Amino acid sequence: MNLTNFTNQIAIITGGTGALGRVIVNKFAEAGMKIYVPVRSISEFNKIFDDSQQEGEFKGLLKRYCLPCDATNENEVKEFCSNVVKQEKRIDYLINTIGGYHPKRIILDTDTELIESQLKLNFYTTFYFTKHALTHMQANNFGRVVSIGAKPALETTAGKFAYSFSKGGVVNLMQTLAEEFKEQDIAFNAIIPSIIDTPANRQSMPNSDFTKWVSPVDIAETCLFLISDRAKSVRGNVVKMYGRV
Repeated sequence: MNLTNFTNQIAIITGGTGALGRVIVNKFAEAGMKIYVPVRSISEFNKIFDDSQQEGEFKGLLKRYCLPCDATNENEVKEFCSNVVKQEKRIDYLINTIGGYHPKRIILDTDTELIESQLKLNFYTTFYFTKHALTHMQANNFGRVVSIGAKPALETTAGKFAYSFSKGGVVNLMQTLAEEFKEQDIAFNAIIPSIIDTPANRQSMPNSDFTKWVSPVDIAETCLFLISDRAKSVRGNVVKMYGRV
């Protein structure tokens, strides 16, 4: 049982239209929060969260909003966070889910372009949103930030250096901020999944045992726990969600 009253609390969920992000958005909305999602395409957001097309437990959830934003552009991220605060007066929670990987490439075939593109997608998006949401959290002396990392961030993976390096930065960012803000009521944690059970992953690895993968719903529920009152002492943690991989 969740002891936190999330009714009308304000959350930003980056990557909220993705396979993982949309599950987190719906779970948070179900808990009573107002969710803001940065998007490049408002029409895509409306299509994904069109209640007329939804069935089951999330049908009828209304507290989901989007604002245009290129998450790789710091100025746009700063403006996005400011616009949320203008509307809601605060930001309570931030969940960073934006990310992507690259095909296997050994170090000898890795160039700076690949490293920079992975940093831009996986690290800088998290850095920008955390930095600019934190400005407003600090003003209210309250906030919870959860960022999605990846198993290669913690375990050396051949052929995935650029991806591992960028996701490793996400973990380090959360742990550094947890130390810097330990005197305030602002917490930072990272979730490290192995393979997430998404349609894209099933398509790319059709012969795998999907039951061993990590469910997006499980990740969403872990995010809810980490921002809840029950986890108020959980700071700077790396939560491994490896399933049976």
